[in-house]
Amino acid sequence: MNNGLRIIADFPKKGIAFIDINGLLENPVCFTEAIDKFCRMITDTLDEQTLKTAAIVSPQSRGFLFASPLAYKLGLPLLTIRKKGKIPNNPYRFHITNEYDSYDMEMDGDLLGKYEHYIYIDDILATGQTLASVSRALKAKDKRIVLALHLTDVKDLKNLREQNKDLKDIVLKEVL
Repeated sequence: MNNGLRIIADFPKKGIAFIDINGLLENPVCFTEAIDKFCRMITDTLDEQTLKTAAIVSPQSRGFLFASPLAYKLGLPLLTIRKKGKIPNNPYRFHITNEYDSYDMEMDGDLLGKYEHYIYIDDILATGQTLASVSRALKAKDKRIVLALHLTDVKDLKNLREQNKDLKDIVLKEVL
């Protein structure tokens, strides 16, 4: 079955091969299958005790498209990671640098303190810099990511991700 993903060359800037997920989102069967597989991967990977102390964490904006239905289906809390100025309550701010941008992000500091383990959900795993930045921010608060799931990854960047010390202790999996 066609998963609906396509590559857009030189977007958002020259040299980037952008993975467009709109075709998957447009197809209800593909989208449902992806969400169901995300759910199975979470329940097959994490034990019941870890799930009882876990929350889903996801960066804006495309990660929200997958994290929200997962939180609903699994009955897990969802904490969003937003760009600076979007969290009204006790924002916990940290910096992210990825393959084509650099910016400050925030999470609700009060909610962050309530959960021990985090399941990171996003659409694409490229260099891993966004995930690494979130992991460092959580570790600074004595929290940790126990599982990081992405819809898909950029295979050509696997060696780069494997060299990133901030990703060493995180179980990384892709749905497609």
